[in-house]
Amino acid sequence: MIYDIQVREGESRPVLSVRVVTRRETISETIAEILRETYAYVAELGIEPSGRPFTRYHMIAPAEFDLEAGVPIAEPIPGRGRIISNELPGGLLACTWHTGFYDSLFKAYEALEEWIRDHRYEPASAPWEVYWTDPAEVPDPTRWRTEVIWPIREG
Repeated sequence: MIYDIQVREGESRPVLSVRVVTRRETISETIAEILRETYAYVAELGIEPSGRPFTRYHMIAPAEFDLEAGVPIAEPIPGRGRIISNELPGGLLACTWHTGFYDSLFKAYEALEEWIRDHRYEPASAPWEVYWTDPAEVPDPTRWRTEVIWPIREG
């Protein structure tokens, strides 16, 4: 897949999220559990998410991921338990789209990383992915659309 990299200015966005360290082999189940938990909390509060669910990768090691998953909300509100009130950063963002299975998303990250380096930028903070397709509604993984976003700054 060829990845078209775009740069845009973005506003910071308040989110409700859970941050955990998980093993590579349990990442899908961990993200699904976190998203169920955050959506349940948002529903309990009687508010609607202000965007699509995301996962942010603070650290990736061969066997473990330090990740944060959740949903954007219109205004900051307190978390509860392991759900925290946080924000996705704004500023200059390098972005691309991935279509297909989640297990090949790493290719989009590699393309972004190469583009950032080749264009003399550097990462400003941890990247994240936004899930624009709900697998429960679109069971065909070849049609899943995921946006990958990486905050950058001049190198």
